[in-house]
Amino acid sequence: MSTKYRSVVYAWKGRGWTQEIKWLRIEGEERPEWKDQLWVNFLTHMAQEKWELVSTAPLGGGEGSVYGIVAYFRQ
Repeated sequence: MSTKYRSVVYAWKGRGWTQEIKWLRIEGEERPEWKDQLWVNFLTHMAQEKWELVSTAPLGGGEGSVYGIVAYFRQ
């Protein structure tokens, strides 16, 4: 059985674990159904689909400017 990886790029509206999703893309494809949803709900959905969060990193627009996050999942 081979391991699969998936990248998710997103931005939040607020701060904290209950952050609302401003926008979200899976493998580059915009997923509007996640707009305004809670990040923890997305994580729960991914876990139910057997995807494990393995890493995150900020997406910057320059020095000190972060406009989103990239998260990597594996299955």
